[in-house]
Amino acid sequence: MPKNYLVAHSVDNQEQNRCVDIIQDLNGMFRFQEWRREPEDLAGWILMLDSSPKTFISKIDAITAAKRAIAWFDAPNM
Repeated sequence: MPKNYLVAHSVDNQEQNRCVDIIQDLNGMFRFQEWRREPEDLAGWILMLDSSPKTFISKIDAITAAKRAIAWFDAPNM
């Protein structure tokens, strides 16, 4: 089954157990997701937060919203 989105950018925290994905949907709008994983859990990444149904016109708008919503997230190089 084809994906209906593109991960435009992905940022891990220092411990690499949290991740923020900036996602571009096929309609050109952006959203963000926060994921976590525990090394001892073989299930992989677990979705913690999804900005849907809220979407954003630009990647920068989605990053700004993610910074406000996710305490650890700081992406100065984006």
